[in-house]
Amino acid sequence: TEIYTLSLHDALPIWVKRIAIVFAVLLIVPAVALLIMGHRKNAGVAQVAAEINAPPDQVWTWIDDGDKLKQWVSWMVDVKYPDPQKTNGVGASRVLVLKDANNGGALMQIVSKYSEYAPPNRMTVEVGDTEGLFTGAETYRLTDLGNGRTRLEVRGHFHYSQWFANFMEPLITPQAEKKMAMDMAHLKALAEAQANAR
Repeated sequence: TEIYTLSLHDALPIWVKRIAIVFAVLLIVPAVALLIMGHRKNAGVAQVAAEINAPPDQVWTWIDDGDKLKQWVSWMVDVKYPDPQKTNGVGASRVLVLKDANNGGALMQIVSKYSEYAPPNRMTVEVGDTEGLFTGAETYRLTDLGNGRTRLEVRGHFHYSQWFANFMEPLITPQAEKKMAMDMAHLKALAEAQANAR
């Protein structure tokens, strides 16, 4: 007598096999795309710019003063200074306390240190390891356009420490840039309202 063995692969109808292949492709292709995009030249870079109808010295206060930061940076609830005697300038530190809307409103502290400080034209703050999630730097550049107008450019470059966040960077960075653009629009409105009130 002959003994026939039937594998599970042989027992499955052809349509089930095809559906399985489609699902595998639907999972693998996006994963490969994310891996490729994660190695692009500007990975982790988010940047926005706006022309503001206010002079550079007025716009500068909105990015340098902790109380004013809380007015235009979404999610921000507090700005703390480890050394109250040195709140700005190269080497000074500030701690930004944010209510993370992507994490159920949990509080997150971002410790940053000024590495460049040239008011009212340029400022860079280095972001240390933030709760094991990311590190990076953010640079603000103000250009005097004359007639009481300023071009403000903000460029952030971040590296995600956790493997999953790093894998998802191609999706995270555009969302971060979208938030930056919304915050910039808010800053523009506040700075221009202040300038018009004078």
